Amino acid sequence: MSDPPVLSVRALSRHYAAGGGVVRALDGVSLDIAAGELVGIFGPSGSGKSTFLMLAGLLENPTSGEVWLAGQRVSHAGADLDALRETRRKRIGFVFQKANLIPFLSAAENVALSLELADIAPADARAHARRLLAALDLAHRADNLPAKLSGGEQQRVAVARALANAPPLILADEPTAALDSVRGRQVMEIFRRIAGTRGTAVVVITHDPRSTDLFDRIVHFEDGRVSAEKVAR
Repeated sequence: MSDPPVLSVRALSRHYAAGGGVVRALDGVSLDIAAGELVGIFGPSGSGKSTFLMLAGLLENPTSGEVWLAGQRVSHAGADLDALRETRRKRIGFVFQKANLIPFLSAAENVALSLELADIAPADARAHARRLLAALDLAHRADNLPAKLSGGEQQRVAVARALANAPPLILADEPTAALDSVRGRQVMEIFRRIAGTRGTAVVVITHDPRSTDLFDRIVHFEDGRVSAEKVAR
């Protein structure tokens, strides 16, 4: 029997009351993401991409539908988000458009912080942070503050931070939007490598068509629904 998907959403919806009507930000989306798969989610602004990420990442409750992680139902309309904090920390890594690094901490300290919050001894956390940065070609930048890093380097530190707890799922929201084509490609190649070598399921929300050749699958959203889906590799 094959393993269940790392991420599975079923009939996922998020509706908002607005102006006397209802905004269907997400409207009945069902999608599976397997281990080792890099999936790109495309669509125009307002198509439901970011709402999908918030629900799949257990940061908001759906109006209806369910979110499953590795065969376990973890979120639904009545779920307690506070009770899911530990699940988010251990099982999901997040990368956003802005790296959101703590400005007075070095690259290594930014990565180590999430481990220290999980009660890993500081020395062990910083040693692991340095290993992760080295794997992303940032060993020479480990002691630099964020202000001394380029935009692409900051995003790579953010990726290292997302990997710190070895989550089976990484969700990235427009991670290359603020980068030029070269640095954006570098970040996407890192996601490709993470999926291929670590078996991590990686979902990237993006408008950027420059790296579509790296995705295993491309899913298009429109009006809160999946409008098209194709295998890319």
